[in-house]
Amino acid sequence: MKVTELLKDLSNSFGPVGYEDETRQLIFDRISPFVDELKVDSMGNLIALKKGNTGKRIATFTHMDEVALVISRIDERGYARFEGLGGIDPKVLISQKVRVKCRDGVERRGIIGMLAPHLQDAKSKGKVPGFDELFIDLSMNPDYEAIQPGDLVVIDFEALELNGKVVGKALDDRACCAVSILTARELERFSRRPDVYFVFTSREEIGAFGAKVAAEGIKPDLAIAMDVTHDNSEFEINIGKGPAISVGGPNIDKKFFEKLDKTAKKHNVPVQYEFAAGRTGTDADVVQISGTGIPTLLISLPQKYMHTPVEVIDPTDVENSVRLLTAFLAELEEGEKDEV
Repeated sequence: MKVTELLKDLSNSFGPVGYEDETRQLIFDRISPFVDELKVDSMGNLIALKKGNTGKRIATFTHMDEVALVISRIDERGYARFEGLGGIDPKVLISQKVRVKCRDGVERRGIIGMLAPHLQDAKSKGKVPGFDELFIDLSMNPDYEAIQPGDLVVIDFEALELNGKVVGKALDDRACCAVSILTARELERFSRRPDVYFVFTSREEIGAFGAKVAAEGIKPDLAIAMDVTHDNSEFEINIGKGPAISVGGPNIDKKFFEKLDKTAKKHNVPVQYEFAAGRTGTDADVVQISGTGIPTLLISLPQKYMHTPVEVIDPTDVENSVRLLTAFLAELEEGEKDEV
């Protein structure tokens, strides 16, 4: 299973917030050879259990959903207005091609347009257009009348590899879904391990609703959320230099952070450090307050251009995240068997 190809396949799949069916099926197919049980819960989370033999329950949380658009109305000419699903900036949408999944089961194409520069007045030329000034031109579809309000839209961008990096949409957080899939495979090499629940969550982009429900149901002894973080030289976080592990802050369990950090050093896995001063904006925020409280860690993949059609991930960061997570899970109880 080549990392770059897995990343591209996950990126290209269609999985808007709350409508992750296609992405979920792809993950189901890729992880099924390496786990013992698979189920989809009432929130649409995919939960893959790899059974262990230590009596402990560990859960990883990676979200499947992607920021997207939904059609709010369409006129008789085939021009549609739309709203955002999740945090998407209208500035990245201008002139983009889009894919529309319609309720009749047919996928159609469109272009996001705006008033041409030649027709703008001085005031509008100096203004960044918002959702009210943008539209999707669907008139190139001979049957655009079949498109209805409520139909879902994602940017039409096919992931590609450039100079060893993978570029595509929705790598937030599909890149971490790849980490979970590959970790499930790598754990086959270890005879002793905890029960590991690989949770692929729904609706993270609008409040991490799926993670909350899954955490309540599983009640793990330890949760490990995985998401992306910004490539940011000011904070010394860069793609290609390994996963960033969150240190300190109210959402991160100090004891398990120390174990994770020791594992990275023991196995020479390059890591970076990110301070979580408060909310992390990830599944970790809701997981750690689920039930009576769950010790929680956060591992993040550095990424460029988050929530745009051209998110950039370095596959070596994925590989090093797999190395770190696999070793941590396999060695979690060494020397301190009763702490988990």
